[in-house]
Parts: sequence; C-alpha cells; structure tokens
Amino acid sequence: MKPSTLHSLITAKALFNESKPLIASGNVHSCSAGIILLQDSLELIVLSLLGEIGVDEQKNLESKSFDELVGELKKSGVTIPKSGTIKALNKQRVITKHYGQPAEPATVRNYLDSAGIFIDSTLRQVVHKSLNEVFLTDLLPEGNTKKFLSTAIEFKEEDKYLDCLIEIRKAFYVEYENEFAINKWRDVDVNDNSQVGLAFWGRGGAKAPYWTRNKQWITENVKKPSDYVQIDNEKLRLDAMEWGVSTSALENLRRLTPLVYREDQNTEWCIEYDLAFPPNEATIENCNECLDLAISIFLKKSEHERLRRWPGKKQPFKAPTIYIGHQVFKSTFTKSEVVHIVQEGYYYTMHSIVSGFDPNEVFYFVTGNQPPDEENKYGKNHIFGYLLKVE
Repeated sequence: MKPSTLHSLITAKALFNESKPLIASGNVHSCSAGIILLQDSLELIVLSLLGEIGVDEQKNLESKSFDELVGELKKSGVTIPKSGTIKALNKQRVITKHYGQPAEPATVRNYLDSAGIFIDSTLRQVVHKSLNEVFLTDLLPEGNTKKFLSTAIEFKEEDKYLDCLIEIRKAFYVEYENEFAINKWRDVDVNDNSQVGLAFWGRGGAKAPYWTRNKQWITENVKKPSDYVQIDNEKLRLDAMEWGVSTSALENLRRLTPLVYREDQNTEWCIEYDLAFPPNEATIENCNECLDLAISIFLKKSEHERLRRWPGKKQPFKAPTIYIGHQVFKSTFTKSEVVHIVQEGYYYTMHSIVSGFDPNEVFYFVTGNQPPDEENKYGKNHIFGYLLKVE
C-alpha cells in the first residue's frame, strides 16, 4: 500500500467512526450531521483507491463528481456493491448540506449499513484489508515492534486501556529500551579488564552508563526487575536528535506508559506502574496519544536507519594466517604492552588491517577467547589487540 493511500484511509476511517455514534443516536439533526461525515469518508476512500490503482496519474480526478469517481473505480475492475444506495446517499448529503434539509434517521442508518459493505468490499479488492484493519502501523517494518503495536490497537478497541498502554511500552522496549538493559552484566566483576568491549559482543546494554555494567553495581542497586534498565539521558537525547524526534516526545512516551522489562525473548514480561496510574492514565485519550507518539517515533527511527550504509560483507576473503607464539599488542606499536600470546585452545578472529605508528609496521586487529562452557556461555578470557603482520 502506498503511504499516501494509507494516510488518506486513516483520515477516512476517523470520519467514518465519527459518523457512527451520530447516526446511532436516532436524533434527526445528529443523523444529518452523521451523513455528511459518512459521505466525506466514502469520497476520500474512493479517491484513495483510485490513487492506489494509479488512475490519478492518468486522469484528472479533481473535477469529477462523486458518481463519476465511483464510475472510474468500476472501470478499473473493482466490483461496486450497493452502488445505487451509495449514489442515493450522495444525493441526500447534497440535500442536507447545501439545502439544509434534515435526513430521516431510519434512512441514514440504512445508508450506514450499505456504506460499510461498500467500503470493506472495495478495500479488500484493492488493498486486501477492511477499514478496521487499516492502521499507520502498516508503514512499520515487520517484527516484534509492529506486533506489539497491533496488539495495543486491538486492546484499545476492546476498551482495555491499561493493557493497550503496556503493549505500547513493550514495543518501545524491544525497539529501543533493551539497549539500556544491563542484566547480562551481573556476573562481570568491575575489575575484570578482559570484559571490556563485550557490550557489543553479546551482553547488550551498550547504551547504559558504563559504571552500571558490573556485578558490584548491580548487586547494590538493582532491587526490582525494571532496575535492570538504566537509561543514559544524554544518549537518549542524542538518539532523539538523530531521528528528528523531540526529547519531550520520548520522555512523554516513557512517562505515560507502564514500565516493562524482560530477560530475553523466551522469558515473561515484568510490569510496573504506580497505583494512581490506571485511574488517571488508562484512558482512551492517553492510549490514542501514546499510539500516535510511538508510531511517529518508530517511523522516524526506521527512516533514519534506512539511510545508513555499511560496507559489504558478502564476498568471502582469505583469513590471514595466525601463528602460535606471536604477540598481541595493546596498540599498533611493537614497543607497546603485550596483552596476549597466541596459543592453542583459543578462538581467534581477524577483523581489519591497520597501519602502525611506525610506517614500516602493519597490524591485524584481532579478537579471541577460550571456548564457552557451562559457567561462561559467552566464552572466557576474552582478548583483543593488534597482531604484527608477518610477510
């Protein structure tokens, strides 16, 4: 679905939903207002579908009447159910809006039923969704974030507002907050220098403050599951700037949804919220605001990430030979500290080739570790440094 089609359908959906309670009231004036909104939503849907098909690129649609627009949709191969009733609805809307004649409630209710059939049938033929299935989340890439937001929308429509807000926060956690989770550092001693850099090699928590990533700090400060998420406000602010999102938008989303945390994808979620939260914030208004915030933030983050380019890794390369007994230096200088001697029983990976401080010396950047065991699932005695290239 084209983004322009989706945005138009979201607007049409809002109009359609606003018309329903007015028409259901049975009041002649409310029904008259409802039929105007109903017709506006129908016209917007027809224009959206013509745009999705590409008719707007071949013909000028601005000057066409509603009946002519429906005719163009039919010419494009779309079956039009209730076409006679839909045309009559348009005539009634003209009479009501332009001549001030109120509409009969019973007739308007019939128009609403026919409009629902018309909308869902035509949408399914073109975009393969009903109007209720059209959400801005369709613009998000497939994944857990989208699933949690879709579930949040379902809960909102079922009036389960607290559950909706929890699902929104879950989406935010898997999309972003998990990068601040330090739970995998609870077995790392603060003085264990061999663990430096592992935030990027499997332990996670790369964006959490560095002083929180050790078992001493965790033992002293983590009193409940949500304490494992340690937000670095400066990193959050910089990320928001990169995405083109205001810091207040991120902060509002975090303040207006319950705290969530999970160890990994295979464990249950832990939830936390103030006792005053449900009666004050578990509302349709807050759900709508947080959904809009979340979708807007995730779309901008996704767009930012799509613009990134990375060097290719698809073509294989011949790994350099590494020799037992050779020294691994702390820096690209053979007079720097020796941090490791190449030995059996280690797994080594060569990452890059680097010029040394001495123009005559060239190094490989190398990492290594002893294989994992029951106590050290990430391996043990991790090393990294620079290995002199031998011709």
